Amino acid sequence: MPDTIRDILTRLHDCCTGTVNRSLADEFNAINGASYAYSSDLDHWITVLDGRPEKALYATAANEFALALLNNSQGQYRNAYKGLRLTLELVLQGVYLSANLVVLNEWLTSQADTSWSAIVDGDNGIFSKRFCRAFFPEVTDDAAAFGALSGTLYREMSECTHGNVPNKIPLPKTIEFNRSTFEMWHAKAETLRYISNFALTVRYYSSLSAEKKQRISPTILDQLGSVNQIRTTLEATA
Repeated sequence: MPDTIRDILTRLHDCCTGTVNRSLADEFNAINGASYAYSSDLDHWITVLDGRPEKALYATAANEFALALLNNSQGQYRNAYKGLRLTLELVLQGVYLSANLVVLNEWLTSQADTSWSAIVDGDNGIFSKRFCRAFFPEVTDDAAAFGALSGTLYREMSECTHGNVPNKIPLPKTIEFNRSTFEMWHAKAETLRYISNFALTVRYYSSLSAEKKQRISPTILDQLGSVNQIRTTLEATA
């Protein structure tokens, strides 16, 4: 007798369960915990940005990242990397739209689409000198490096999104634990966390109240303490 859909889905579920058990082995506690901490970062940002309409994008990004983390643990690696790209898009789109209320309202009402090229545009995008001068001029000279890092991460994730033959990301053909693909996802998640905190800090830190600056500063310094201008600015306003 041919397999029923119940048989097929049960086997897939069993494969995912076996992979989760391997992904959650004690030896991976550190990298799983570090990636999960990005969800906490987003929660902190969402809290201090209460009342801003683009906060909805960051809440969606937090949910998508949690699903991507689950997919990575289950061995559904293509979906896991696709989820990372969507999270990157949502966070950076939120930052971009926050500076343009007309387009923000159009996006929130499904009258406008996400444009990655606009987000990272060298003249007017969120990593441009113009954008930084408007919101956090001290980091103007640092922003280009973060823009380049974002572009690289986006292109790599796009391999999984568009079904390309993988070049940068080794995707297994079956649902099973693959250590190199699993650990690479966590490395990409770390880069995503770094970029996101930079973009959110540049856009919002200067406009926060003293109380909110104090609440978000530990999150920023944990990720961006090595950026001299950010560390110096936060220490001066502490």
